[in-house]
Amino acid sequence: MVNHRTIGIRALTLFWQLVTVTLCFWIWYSLWQDSSFDEHANLQRYLLYNEFLLIGIVFASGNHDETGGSKNEWVLACRRSGRQALFGFFCVFVAVFAMKDNWISRSFFFSYLPWLYASLLFTNLLLPRSLALWALGGKQERVALAGTVEQALQFKPWLDHKREVGVKTVGLICPEPGPAPDLPAPFPVLGNLDQAGDILRSQAITHLIVLNLSLGGERLRNLTQLCEHAAVRLVVLHNLNTYFNHNTIVFDDDGVRFIGLREEPLENPLNRLMKRALDLAVAVPVVFLILPFTSLLVWLLQRIYSPGPLFFAQRRNGMLGRPFWIYKYRTMHVRNDDEARQATKNDVRIFPAGAWLRKLSIDELPQFLNVLLGDMSIVGPRPHMPDHDEIFTKIMRNYLVRRFIRPGITGWAQVRGFRGEIHSEKDVQDRVEADIYYLENWSLSLDLLIILKTVKACIIPPRTAY
Repeated sequence: MVNHRTIGIRALTLFWQLVTVTLCFWIWYSLWQDSSFDEHANLQRYLLYNEFLLIGIVFASGNHDETGGSKNEWVLACRRSGRQALFGFFCVFVAVFAMKDNWISRSFFFSYLPWLYASLLFTNLLLPRSLALWALGGKQERVALAGTVEQALQFKPWLDHKREVGVKTVGLICPEPGPAPDLPAPFPVLGNLDQAGDILRSQAITHLIVLNLSLGGERLRNLTQLCEHAAVRLVVLHNLNTYFNHNTIVFDDDGVRFIGLREEPLENPLNRLMKRALDLAVAVPVVFLILPFTSLLVWLLQRIYSPGPLFFAQRRNGMLGRPFWIYKYRTMHVRNDDEARQATKNDVRIFPAGAWLRKLSIDELPQFLNVLLGDMSIVGPRPHMPDHDEIFTKIMRNYLVRRFIRPGITGWAQVRGFRGEIHSEKDVQDRVEADIYYLENWSLSLDLLIILKTVKACIIPPRTAY
């Protein structure tokens, strides 16, 4: 399979890359030592730093979405080399800091950096193709594609990138016989699927890639038999995303394989338990230590500017659409005929001190009571009023996906600047996309990051806070 070739070539490239970097390191060491090395420098210390340099290079050598056509190979090699040099030097200086080594020559390492980058760039550009030719003995995979011209055009960048591991695209087998396609084919059209058996033999194909699962079960079974009979490897492009119009994942559960639309880390009970523990660890001190003082302050301000109830309770939709009452400090006058209307800048319904309470997000503090009650989490999608939910659902079809998890006091959308008044459909889309990203990528560290960013936003409020 092509992926085994790719893994093998990458491993060989990394090995010889480390050999090249080590040779350059010690050549530069020998040249530098003659001129200005002090007497405390010793071979054993530099052996250790060479090892840490190699560790950083290995760590930075993973695949970081570096696919693309051959025209991007230079850019990709430059980017990969820069990342490897950066991580390598980072590991070296971590070691220097940990050992408190005051005798190491910083000038040696900084003068070596250009040579390190040059050696990495040289190996990243030339080694993969050279090693592929050597390791594979010049043998190439002769690949045919089964699909339409449009699909082949989309797949071409990957095929161009795989030429360095000995993959040669012979041509395209179209699903149906017929006139020439409107688009120029990126590869020669060899025929149609009815002629597949003859094409595989006459063109000495070694690898057939099916680009379209919609060919149907009968045709796929026939292709499987033809490939097995002709000793041709058959693989099928995973393009289920186009059928669902959504990214998909494949997972197993007790021996049964499923296709899903998204990862949901918070479906794991252990993750939910950790998130709840974080909620309580933050909410309990806030409710018992901070809320009494802020309640007194807000009550005094309300007595001065707008007498009335301390708290404002409003019905919101929570997890899976369950209704609950959200609590806030009241920042608007009691006589408010339109509670469903969003707050706007210079809103006449907000009393003077209430504007500052809202800007500093002090009015949100009672929601920690909702956290203790289990209706909300500290971090999650912001809950909206039922009337707003109905409007936003019409704007964005996957809006209600936000309900898969508990709503939050703050969220990924808020710390990215998507807060305040909604002016357009794009405002809704930006917030929903951020909320779904959080749902699919939840981690305890992400929650902590959002909390820290929220604290910063409370100290330095954004322009949209009103």
